[in-house]
Amino acid sequence: ATLDTSGTLPIAYPPADAVIPPNLGEMEVHWIDAANHDVYELSFESAFVRFKTYVNRLGTNNYNVLTPAQWALLGQGSPGPSKVRVRGLLTTAPATFVQSEETITIASSEVKGGIYYWNTNEAAIMRYDMTTQAEPPSRFYPATASGECVGCHAVSRDGTVVAYRQGGGNLNYGNSLKVEGLQKQIAQDTVQWNFAAIHPNNTDMFITDQSGIARVDLATGISAPLYTAARMAQPDVSPDGKTIVAIELRGGSEVWSSAGRIVAFDYDITGKTVGAPRVVAEPAAGAHLFYPSISPDGQWLLYNQATGGSSYDNPQAQLWVTKLDGSTAPFRLTQVDMPASYNSWPKWTPFAAQEMSTTASGEPIMWFTFASRRPFGVRSPGAQKPQLWMAPFFPNRDAATQSVSAAAVRLPFQNLAQGNHIAQWAEAIVSVE
Repeated sequence: ATLDTSGTLPIAYPPADAVIPPNLGEMEVHWIDAANHDVYELSFESAFVRFKTYVNRLGTNNYNVLTPAQWALLGQGSPGPSKVRVRGLLTTAPATFVQSEETITIASSEVKGGIYYWNTNEAAIMRYDMTTQAEPPSRFYPATASGECVGCHAVSRDGTVVAYRQGGGNLNYGNSLKVEGLQKQIAQDTVQWNFAAIHPNNTDMFITDQSGIARVDLATGISAPLYTAARMAQPDVSPDGKTIVAIELRGGSEVWSSAGRIVAFDYDITGKTVGAPRVVAEPAAGAHLFYPSISPDGQWLLYNQATGGSSYDNPQAQLWVTKLDGSTAPFRLTQVDMPASYNSWPKWTPFAAQEMSTTASGEPIMWFTFASRRPFGVRSPGAQKPQLWMAPFFPNRDAATQSVSAAAVRLPFQNLAQGNHIAQWAEAIVSVE
């Protein structure tokens, strides 16, 4: 057959120029064909590997799922740029074919750790281990449906402690669990908060209520004010435990903030005190900032910015990054963002890695996830429930001249009919037994 250059097969997923971890699990390729071809050749071609598979027509919208084993072979055999090509042929007129192609990059560094997220259909905190792609997500808490939201959760860095808040709303009682044995650490219905962050020592937990930031001693379950000069929301703590960031609230409620900037506190681990807040990021005119997250190397701050609406399920939420010490001007991750797609709840994975390729000596890479209602190729072109998406970040690149990130890919363990958000990461999934 010869190539018919007048025809095409638009590739709908993965997005062009995406950087995809080798341990993603399943990998899907989607394409659109309105010309009634009935058999397709799907191929990945890189410096050392050529993979081909053949697919029958599904309809106008077609897709093929590579198994975790197939995707892992591609990543192990040839990390780096890979050409994705789809060719279509009509078996009753096989003299010509049409094709489309794009380039993606298969990363050399795996994403490690475990992810805890809120599933709206299960009404539970679910968890998934990136090191065991063959295992589906499991229900973590509560063990059975209770009809109560516990989704504003936090996870310790080592994965041994998970905190949750009961019942939703702007302020409600919460608790903390030792993962092994699911032992509660706080007397029931004694401490209220909106959001929490757990210190790497697994003893200090920082919570925000309607009066600022407080510290909960998880050894005793006792709460004490830490900073009360301004309303605060959505705290996070650095990997070394020396910095706390939060939203300084200027409008809305702690859960549905509608005006605010990001400030940082130096935390005295011995004295259990904080210094005066310093401003890390100011919003653009008419905008507000929310959901800050400190990178695993402790150098960067990832967060949302939106104009209008609140921090909850905002269709205008954008992904922004700045240096935690304020040494760089904030910049938007335009390679990842998709307009009006609810790009919300960003969170770093727990490890920084070194990315190697066939064309470079290597550079640092970090990964992050976020919730989005963006279309998923041809399988979910609109009205999508929130799903968890992942993208890379290259901290050594110059945002003014280089692509510091890349188009995001969907984490494949999810059910498209179920809503997932508030992804929190830990270094490992700890057994409850």
